[in-house]
Amino acid sequence: MNNFKSKILIFAIIFVPITISLGIWQIERAEEKKLIIANYDKLLVSAPVRLKKNQTLDNWQPIETTGIYQDLVVYEDNAINSGKAGFKVYHLFLNGDGTLVFIHRGFIERNLIKNNLPKIDIPVGKKLIKGTTLFKQNNTFIKNVEESDSRIIQEFSTSVLTEKFPILKDRYLHPFLFNLDIRDVDKYQSIEKPVNMSASKHIGYAIQWFGLCAALIILTIYAYRKKGE
Repeated sequence: MNNFKSKILIFAIIFVPITISLGIWQIERAEEKKLIIANYDKLLVSAPVRLKKNQTLDNWQPIETTGIYQDLVVYEDNAINSGKAGFKVYHLFLNGDGTLVFIHRGFIERNLIKNNLPKIDIPVGKKLIKGTTLFKQNNTFIKNVEESDSRIIQEFSTSVLTEKFPILKDRYLHPFLFNLDIRDVDKYQSIEKPVNMSASKHIGYAIQWFGLCAALIILTIYAYRKKGE
């Protein structure tokens, strides 16, 4: 029985600090999400900034520009929206000042065959568009592998796109996506959110970790109090 108690104690010594740390980490993540949402709410009520070359902008900053949609459309693979697989559609746009930016037109459901890409309409004529900046963080687990159709990408990267498409070379390409306003007639299904998980969910996970910690402590005390054979 003493050997059993020793194992229980070792187990508790190892996992109690881990569960506490995970609970604290979830609380910290909840606070981070609250700050992101608060900043997002402030930005959304601010006036849109006219898009210019080499300007400093926040993520989700309201912006606007005038220009013309180009022929180049790229499709980011592995997008899921409402349980359906599809693509995020990035459409090249020529601004009035001669710079380029990719417009995030939203989500579109894929066809049964991956390379049978959905047809994307190209808006005609000069357009005044509004939206927000969307800075994409590179995911180390995702690689832009070579697809049979060069328009399919795994992750948005201006450097990768510039290498792929000659039209982008020696041109100024804004380093972010222009996330088209949901009210725009040329917007497909909206898919991007400022946070993937709400602060309340993080708090819920924190409670679970602390609850697991409490249960582990109670079980350890119970095992020690139980009369041995």
